[in-house]
Amino acid sequence: MQSDARKASVGRMLAACATATLIAAAPAHAQDPIRIGVLAPVTGPLATSGKDMVDAWKLFWNEAKHEAGGRKVEYVIADTTCNPDQALTQARRLVHQENVHFLVGPLCGHEGPAVAQVSKETGVPLVMDSAGADSVTKWDRTPTVVRTAVSASQIGHPFGDYLYREIGARNVTFIAQDYTWGQEVALGMMRTYQEAGGKIARVIWNPIGTKDYGATIASIPADSDAVVAVVVGADRVRLFEAWFGFGMDKKMKIYGGYWMHQDALPQLDERAVGMLGNSLHYAAGLDTPENKKFTTAFAEAYKRLPSWFGESAYTAGLWTKTAIDSIEGKVEDREAFLKAMRSVKINAPRGPLYLDEYDNPIQNVYVSKVEKIKHPVLGEVMTNVPIKTYEAVSQFWTDKPEVFLERGPYKR
Repeated sequence: MQSDARKASVGRMLAACATATLIAAAPAHAQDPIRIGVLAPVTGPLATSGKDMVDAWKLFWNEAKHEAGGRKVEYVIADTTCNPDQALTQARRLVHQENVHFLVGPLCGHEGPAVAQVSKETGVPLVMDSAGADSVTKWDRTPTVVRTAVSASQIGHPFGDYLYREIGARNVTFIAQDYTWGQEVALGMMRTYQEAGGKIARVIWNPIGTKDYGATIASIPADSDAVVAVVVGADRVRLFEAWFGFGMDKKMKIYGGYWMHQDALPQLDERAVGMLGNSLHYAAGLDTPENKKFTTAFAEAYKRLPSWFGESAYTAGLWTKTAIDSIEGKVEDREAFLKAMRSVKINAPRGPLYLDEYDNPIQNVYVSKVEKIKHPVLGEVMTNVPIKTYEAVSQFWTDKPEVFLERGPYKR
């Protein structure tokens, strides 16, 4: 009897130990939420664009019920103020204090390399959205960084071609923002424009936050047959008002190579209608089922149409969820997560997307015109409607990657 009791007791102990071992061996991530750190300029000169980014990110995860790969998803939003030092500090905080599994962002081009450095230091993956510094997916690549938005000159190259071949401009003045993104977008345009045969009358560089565009406009050479604007933030509205305020609309044409984004249009008036607004990988007036679904949901939630910053954040959510679903939520396996990000193909509101061998999307670029449309949620509203599509544009334009890379970065 005593022997049988002892055997039973030992059996129960072994069973308990086995159960405990199984519990200990079970993957902790099966219960823990996935934590994502989102870097966006909530305040500062690009706060309007940052708001679009944050709102669209929230919209996506609300639609996805905050779930990916069978796990709950949480995110922490950190304000970068469009400042590389602040972006660096916040990225480190998200990694070391908030214990995020991966980072998304930042928005501003010159913040991108700083946040990529944090990914390089820590091994925490960075899904770069929407910072577009060319170097990140060209000369200064980091194995733990993939980009879901765009490389700056990628949207510039098609517009330079368009400017010469379809607009017919032959002697152009460029007004451009003097920081990484503005330089690379504008210089990409200038390269393809000059290669097509165009001449540059003058390039006028302005810092972010230029208050008065009067001096800029006064210095445009009179023999310019067109002006191209590459401006960001509040400067977009200031340039618009100065252009008409000085009567330049009666003297020459101005085109938005990168200017009248959707988040700026509510601050403009009907003088913008009919003007060339942008050369971009997204336009809110894009007529596809995916984009109609997205813009309708965004309009219902926020009573406005999304800019490309909004679409980009929404797509970053779609891309990351698709990747996480494909690895059944195992984001702790960083190599598996990055491999999935590099492997999946998605149909985003902007169009079909997949990464090239250098971790940047192959995607359409749209030259768009500002039009007034009748929106089912918002009624009459101004938006950018594509008038020309450059399909499946590479960040290397028509060059072979090795040829492009040998040329070196664009420098002003």
